[in-house]
Amino acid sequence: MKLLPLAAVLGALALGGCGTFTALFGGSAASAATLTDAEKALTVAHLAYLGTGIALEQAAQSGALTGANATKAEALYDKAGAALDIADAADDAANAGGIFAAVADAEAALTSLNTLIKK
Repeated sequence: MKLLPLAAVLGALALGGCGTFTALFGGSAASAATLTDAEKALTVAHLAYLGTGIALEQAAQSGALTGANATKAEALYDKAGAALDIADAADDAANAGGIFAAVADAEAALTSLNTLIKK
């Protein structure tokens, strides 16, 4: 049962491993810089964030994540959440570049967090 949320997180992060999601949605940076593509990237990032939250909670409850690593994990999760808030604001402003930049920041924090959870 615990593998399902972790698989969801890993799948979303694998999809997100495309830098700013350029390869995922069109190949070139020019074609990916559309609002629709940015919103797709934002949706994937939100799903990765939710999945990572589930994995983080399970790691904490099982005792696999404690002490300094737990504190660092919480900070990384908060950083990813703040980046997604910025991406949502950029989406409200129809700013595709801002969405991509904030999603990349969230993805970096989630990737670091995933490394902590795997330890």
